[in-house]
Amino acid sequence: MRTAIVTGSSSGVGLAVAVELASRGWQVIGLDLGDGAGLRGAAKFAGVGETVGHLETDITDRTQVSLSMARITASFGDRLCALVNCAEVSASGPFDEMSDRGLRQQFDLNLTGAMNVTRAALPSLRSTAGSRIVNLSSSAGLSGVPGMAGFSGSKWGLEGWTEAIAHELHPLGVGVALVEPPVVSSGPGGTAGGEMDQIAVADAVVSAVEGRRRLRQPVGLSARARCAARGVVPAGIQRSIVARSAGLEAARPPVRHDDGVVLVTGASTGFGLEIVVELARRGRRVAATMRDTSRRDKLDQALTADGLSERVEILHMDVTDPGSIYDVFTVVERWEEMAGEKGRLVGVVNNAGVRAVGAFEEIPPVAVEHMMEVNLFGSIAVTRAALSRMRPHGGRIVFVSSSSALVGEPTWAAYAASKWAVEGWAESLAFETAPHGIGLVLVEPGAYSTELNRPGTSFGSEDGPYHLMNEAMAEADRRQLERGGDPVDVARVVAIAFDSRRLPTRRPVGRDAQLRWFTRGLVPLGVQRWVRDRTLGLQ
Repeated sequence: MRTAIVTGSSSGVGLAVAVELASRGWQVIGLDLGDGAGLRGAAKFAGVGETVGHLETDITDRTQVSLSMARITASFGDRLCALVNCAEVSASGPFDEMSDRGLRQQFDLNLTGAMNVTRAALPSLRSTAGSRIVNLSSSAGLSGVPGMAGFSGSKWGLEGWTEAIAHELHPLGVGVALVEPPVVSSGPGGTAGGEMDQIAVADAVVSAVEGRRRLRQPVGLSARARCAARGVVPAGIQRSIVARSAGLEAARPPVRHDDGVVLVTGASTGFGLEIVVELARRGRRVAATMRDTSRRDKLDQALTADGLSERVEILHMDVTDPGSIYDVFTVVERWEEMAGEKGRLVGVVNNAGVRAVGAFEEIPPVAVEHMMEVNLFGSIAVTRAALSRMRPHGGRIVFVSSSSALVGEPTWAAYAASKWAVEGWAESLAFETAPHGIGLVLVEPGAYSTELNRPGTSFGSEDGPYHLMNEAMAEADRRQLERGGDPVDVARVVAIAFDSRRLPTRRPVGRDAQLRWFTRGLVPLGVQRWVRDRTLGLQ
């Protein structure tokens, strides 16, 4: 008998999927926080009670997930035919009114929970020919949705991560799919579910488990429209259409300030250092923040060489520490009190970031969690602190994202999840900031030689199932870095975002980033995989 794990199985789509799979002859184990009474009752009513089991599991807790997988293996062996990640939670409303706990809960369950269960299940899935992973996403994972920044960000992260692991697992015979039901905007108050009938969505999920082989499987007209528009229709145009149809408050052009302070995170090296210098060269006052101010020497030397030291204040800030963020913004507030418009905050550059690359299954979970804390939650925390200071007079916020947020690549799955999540969250947040004249920009660099690529950020096992792919991708990444441009190019694009009148949502930087931008949404995944494998010599 074929065996499947279904998360979120106590209610909704997860319950319907579990019962339907059991009705088709599958042995189903549900993982859920509940006691499983709803699942057992529905299965008994459908006459499949004997083939449906339940394990109470908090999938955001890696220890609980590991214990549940051990119990499943002990009962059914190490062969698993399917994993269906249906567990999700959503919350609607303005970002400013969403608690940190409520926001994190969406990312933890919708994205990290799926990662935890998949990581634990992969050894069994790899040992079963023709096994499948199906992740329940949403049309909110395809384009921004007003009033659902957290939910949209979590589903974007799920999409990027899924696209990348699909490449990693294809040579091992594990198929991967995304099912994307619609979410319909209900106006200024946020969104009201808008989901299709749960049975229709469950049918699509079961079809993805048993037959349909496409990566993305949108359900319903609105989801198919968003999927077709992805990578084809500019984000600004999509946002205008959605805002008008939802009756949202009219957007104001992003305010461009000649005076004021721009805050830059991660300023000790790499892009951050070059961004600080470039902004200062253009006459900007800059608050350059870094986690370790003992590493400020390179920035001090660059500023001194160009006579720019007086325009830059270097401050300690760890973007993962709320107290540290509070202290910096308290200092910034004092500048406005003392200097008026010249001292007020008019811009932010969310640049701080780390990476962890390698086949997803082989990256230590703590490295993935740290990356999410810095790349995603750090950007969210700094932006939250900045918005209340910028809302009265407008301004601009730049996110230094990555070309990895355009196309999911093998060995970059975890990193892609963090960057895709930032992009989806920012696209949705833009609906809320636009009426206040605050523009959001995503700068997406390709391969550049910076300290982001330092030793100790790549992972993999020499005798593992991903060894050849890891080696081939590492060599390809090395060649790209050798051909990469000067990080100053990225700094100039960021600086232009504060000077220009027009403000596109996305700015890919570098030839490889522009190529990925072109292929996004246009070139089918199978074609991308064929070209990549041929280039890497993996065919």
